[in-house]
Amino acid sequence: MKRTGRVLALACFLLVLPCRWAAGEWTADIVDMEASPSRFVAVDKKAQSFALLSRQSPLRLLAAIPCATGQELGDKFKEGDLKTPEGVYFITRRKTAGLNYELYGDLAFPLNFPNPADVVRRKSGHGIWIHGRGHAIIPYETQGCVALSTPDIHRVDPELAEGMPVVIADEVRLGGEDTARLRDEARDVVAATVAWGKAWQDKSPAFFDFHDPEKFAITEGQPFASFKSHKERLFKALPWIQVTLSDIRALAGPDYWVTYFVQVYRSPTLISQGVKRLYWQRAADGRFRIIGMEYEEMPVTLADKGGVRAGKAASPDEKEADTRRPDSPSEEEVQVRQLVSAQQAAMEKVAQKAFHTLHLKPQPTPEDQAILEVAQTGAVRPGVSPFATDAMTPAPPPPVPAALAVAPPVPAVPAVVAAVAVAPAAPAAPVAPIPAVAVQAPAPPPAPAAQPAVVAAGPATAAPAASAKAAPVAPERAAEIAALMEGWRTAWEKGRLDDYMAYYADGARQGDLRGKDAIRRQKAGVWRGREPGRVGIEVVSIVADGDGFAVVCAEDYQGKGGRPSQGYKILSLVPSGRKLLIAKERWSRNRPDEARLAAASAPSAPVGAAATPAVPAAQPESKALAAAPAAPATTPSPAAQPVQAAAASAEAPTATPAPAPAAKAPAKADRTAEVAALVEAWRTAWESGRLGDYAGFYAEKAVQGTERGREAIRDQKAGLWKDKAPKRVALSDVRIKPRKDGFVVTCVQDYESRDGGSDRGVKTLYLAPAGNGFAIVEEKWSRL
Repeated sequence: MKRTGRVLALACFLLVLPCRWAAGEWTADIVDMEASPSRFVAVDKKAQSFALLSRQSPLRLLAAIPCATGQELGDKFKEGDLKTPEGVYFITRRKTAGLNYELYGDLAFPLNFPNPADVVRRKSGHGIWIHGRGHAIIPYETQGCVALSTPDIHRVDPELAEGMPVVIADEVRLGGEDTARLRDEARDVVAATVAWGKAWQDKSPAFFDFHDPEKFAITEGQPFASFKSHKERLFKALPWIQVTLSDIRALAGPDYWVTYFVQVYRSPTLISQGVKRLYWQRAADGRFRIIGMEYEEMPVTLADKGGVRAGKAASPDEKEADTRRPDSPSEEEVQVRQLVSAQQAAMEKVAQKAFHTLHLKPQPTPEDQAILEVAQTGAVRPGVSPFATDAMTPAPPPPVPAALAVAPPVPAVPAVVAAVAVAPAAPAAPVAPIPAVAVQAPAPPPAPAAQPAVVAAGPATAAPAASAKAAPVAPERAAEIAALMEGWRTAWEKGRLDDYMAYYADGARQGDLRGKDAIRRQKAGVWRGREPGRVGIEVVSIVADGDGFAVVCAEDYQGKGGRPSQGYKILSLVPSGRKLLIAKERWSRNRPDEARLAAASAPSAPVGAAATPAVPAAQPESKALAAAPAAPATTPSPAAQPVQAAAASAEAPTATPAPAPAAKAPAKADRTAEVAALVEAWRTAWESGRLGDYAGFYAEKAVQGTERGREAIRDQKAGLWKDKAPKRVALSDVRIKPRKDGFVVTCVQDYESRDGGSDRGVKTLYLAPAGNGFAIVEEKWSRL
């Protein structure tokens, strides 16, 4: 009977929909413009449609999905009016924890309602989300949010990102009669945004003319005179200000415009960056003026310069306030809480009169039950209370992601100069397929600052078979992925933003960033004026993952003028036509727990395993490589050679060595080739004048003559190489001897600089273990 009543109520509700459409207020004309966002959402309340739009010239409709909005039509003006607000809003975050499944499904995207334009119009309310539903959606069923079915919100999840604009209107039209006017206004507000930034940088009095004093005071919560006097004090105190705006975008609201962009601010005492949004309204004199603004601080990765610490101001008054508001509970949740609380208070009062000391637990009220029944067409999800709230109901644990069976890095051994005193290597064995091995031993510590992409000696040993194993990856495919990783690394290192972004899928995720547009915007801000310095990538493991691949890389990164950092990149590659694109990327300081990951998603069919070799991403070429053995005639491509070289054993006669414990380190005698390769790579970095790579071979507290510490060594070389850059570094009579846990390397060194200087002497290097390799802890030189 209850179900029949709900169906009849819904049928009657739908019959009166046409007469309710007259209550709408704003029709949004979406116009294809240069300043349009590259990706945004448009919600048509009349059509109950959620549209995902892309602007890569021209504007394209990517998806149109049914949705549900507020029970009442018209723009939202006060809390509890059951209306969905109309205007331009922005996603503030992605929310998965603590959601009531019946009301919100398992995924929600809070919006920044009320925005500054709403505040000027004295709108009230909060907690407007885009969210899922625990049942099939019904038109006009929410308390003010935008609801999608759970399958649909998961389908668009990869495309939604923090900071993405969402246009909500009574009706949405692509194009329209006002196209020419809107394009003119877009150019005006973008030009005004650029002029505003220049006036700020110039510390000009004209900066204040860009603001509407009365409305700006409302949104900022302080008199405009206070804002003006504060800025004037800073203009007088600071000798200079630099304001850089990039990627300026514009969208029209009901009676306002929003421009948003990446802002980088510099002064003698502060470096900061973030995304700023300016809300513009046309004034009586015809000019657009700022009525409010929002600012979201982004992590500052710019290096310290001139003694100024990034993000730290000499005075807290200079640092711009981050205007992000904490998440508010949704309007539906607030009303349910209010109903439950009100009924509970009444019941408590009656109970206390009758029983004096009796306290009742909260019970669902008739009003509460009615709200849920209007929205519910199926059974409540087992184990989830229909009355749970964000504070009451914990989210179910997320599913374990696709596993990566990772093997320890076993880099390839390049040819070493003939003078190095090591035993000759046996002929290389045929290349075996590159499977992933589930390693039972604890994950090794992250690569140290001094450890470059160094090769390891000895055969690649197989780990004992784990309970779950991953499918092998063909050598040709592994070579293709290695080449892709090298191209991605090069574009990253060179700061070529378009080339870098070409490696990502449209809905790619990078850490907390969601979507290609968010990744581009963040990188544009970080790289502006200071592109990356050195990016070292070494492929540790490649594992088939559905139609794509999971790749683990050891990363050694150092921005120009910054400190080095090491960790691991975990990448998910998906097919797109004939190429692979990055769909997910995350960074970890520690190496992934390989045994747990392998057991989580590897296929059950047993696979014969050999240790996954590491693929050096950018091995420097040198004269020493001329001594390398000839590659097989079937070598597929130059990109595949590092992979094949890594898979070949330097000593074993076959490609399938006897299994050995994965955690067992190779004998010291077997590591002389690794040390020889390290010395050759160090020599090449020195001869090429690559300061970051050169310094990376030294331990943090290394000693080199009178210099103490890696940074001191780096600084000394940076000053010396400005006028006396190295031209030739030749090593001969190289001898490698074990010493305690490390090695001692002695050689005759012939050095020439580009200014014509030269010297000859004996170089002694003391190497100590560092992570999976070695680092130089002391260096001595004496003239011959």
